[in-house]
Amino acid sequence: MDSVLLHPGGYRAALIETVNHFSRAMGFGDLAPTHDEIEAFEAAGITSEWDSAPISIAEIALTGQRPHYHSLVQRVSAEWRKGEYPVEAAHRLISNSKLLTSNGNLRLENLLLHSRDIRRSPALNIFQQFTLGDAFEETYGLPKTIEAHSTLLKHDRAALARPAPPNSAIYTARPTRPPRDVPPRLGYAPEAELGAQLVGLSHLPIIGFGSFQWLAETIGGDPEAYLKPSPVHALAAIGAAIGASESESLRAAEAAARNEWLSPLQELRGVKGRVTVFEDSARSIVGVREAASLLGENWECVGVGISPGGPKKLALEKVANRVYPSVNDAIDGELNA
Repeated sequence: MDSVLLHPGGYRAALIETVNHFSRAMGFGDLAPTHDEIEAFEAAGITSEWDSAPISIAEIALTGQRPHYHSLVQRVSAEWRKGEYPVEAAHRLISNSKLLTSNGNLRLENLLLHSRDIRRSPALNIFQQFTLGDAFEETYGLPKTIEAHSTLLKHDRAALARPAPPNSAIYTARPTRPPRDVPPRLGYAPEAELGAQLVGLSHLPIIGFGSFQWLAETIGGDPEAYLKPSPVHALAAIGAAIGASESESLRAAEAAARNEWLSPLQELRGVKGRVTVFEDSARSIVGVREAASLLGENWECVGVGISPGGPKKLALEKVANRVYPSVNDAIDGELNA
């Protein structure tokens, strides 16, 4: 969704505001990464601000100065192991057990090892307040501690200016509500739904973080382990794109990863099929290719990279069939030619 369907000003603005919130509290002024430095995080696969924000804050707290962000990204990337969050790699790079700041005790454990826990992670709590604004309290049942308007509503802009292709689904790491065919629950931020509304795609199925949050609460597991670049995420999106319910597609995708085939994915095995993914993340294209291979040798995956240039484009060119500067150019080149 971000950098494909949307120009994602909202998340970057929230990241900058969050890092500056903590660097100011430590008495160091504004030390947040620039947009080019944020791009370096994303090109390395560190695409979630739930990682880049606490990594940046921890580095500032340790050094007391503005990080050399490109070097920081390189060090974390070199340490990052499969199946873990980038913040866990950052934690191993840091020997201190506690970070003392002028704002009281900023505990390294809560900052880097509980980065997805809204009640324990100071960075996540502040980031979500900037992201959601007034919707924070309703989403999490927690009081706001800062005054902030939603950066998503203020800074996101539509990138898509073409009709969505038939049999489409939104494949995103953004937080979402639970699957739309199950009852609502507390703690699910409707961030992908806000983006879909902005580009006129609210009618499409959405498979995002909240989808896997629901799946983990229902059958067990770690939501992030299911999230792209895991093939589970892509398989669920494929199931939803052909018209199956979101919850049914999620259950079938998890089972397929264990080589147990349930409807609607069971019916797709062995038949001839093609999935086209429009992505700004090289790792996510690889995940969709893996999903297609699980469906059988008759399935083709066309990886379409979206990037106007820079390190992200270089990463995409290594794995994508083609790379376009925008999703509109990609749709024209792939589907309307």
